[in-house]
Amino acid sequence: MLYLICTPIGNLNDLSLRSINTLKEVGRIYAEDTRVAANLLQHFKISKKSIPFHEHNELDQLLDITNALQEGIDIAVMSDAGAPLISDPGYPLIKQCIELDIDFTVLPGPSSVINAVLLSGISPHQFTFYGFLPKTSTGRKKIAEEIKRSGIPYVFFESAKRLSKTLENFLEILDSNTQISICREMTKEYESIYRGSLQELYGQLIDSRITLLGEFVLVIHSSLKTQITSALDIDFCKPFLDYMSPADASKLIAKITNHSKQDIYRFLISISNSS
Repeated sequence: MLYLICTPIGNLNDLSLRSINTLKEVGRIYAEDTRVAANLLQHFKISKKSIPFHEHNELDQLLDITNALQEGIDIAVMSDAGAPLISDPGYPLIKQCIELDIDFTVLPGPSSVINAVLLSGISPHQFTFYGFLPKTSTGRKKIAEEIKRSGIPYVFFESAKRLSKTLENFLEILDSNTQISICREMTKEYESIYRGSLQELYGQLIDSRITLLGEFVLVIHSSLKTQITSALDIDFCKPFLDYMSPADASKLIAKITNHSKQDIYRFLISISNSS
């Protein structure tokens, strides 16, 4: 059996009891970084060494791992932090296991994505996880356009050295009132969560009120209401609802403003429900 083990994202004590027992029992442990794995194993008094399994050697390791599994050796695979496969090595191995009809399972545990969404204060009911943002400004602006069109929250990983430039790129595309949460060092001693508008948090970053150390997870939501509100005055739209239905009002306002009829209709529904 192959076990995919979700490891702590900061606090070592977040490793599940089931994962601890599995690491003690398996025949081999493969890890993205053997130094990180050694620290975790030592913390739980597990006297085993791990075998390197990272983006530079995972294809070379496939045959050894699948052969061992077919011979009946139980194997655990773990990343540096969080779940294997999610912006980490492991997917080719899973594909190979499926093709060879080798059993595998996931031992659930810490997730920086879920933690960030829950801590953000942004609606968690629907979101898109993108992974690491592109390294170029052009790439990040394309993502900002996607965020703008989607109307649902996006979750990203970003490095400390690019965070300022990323927010700057987003401000070129998104409304300054777009809601964003910046999560730093989650579950660790110096966990910090920054919430506010894109403009507010960019200002905090420029003023050095956000510490540029550690790992960051961003949650950003360019809601339809924010976009339309920034372009249309609510006081302009509301009187239309006194004399006609939202459907008829959206057609007329769309002709006057050149905005999308569908977007205006949803916006009118939202302000009529809140009034």
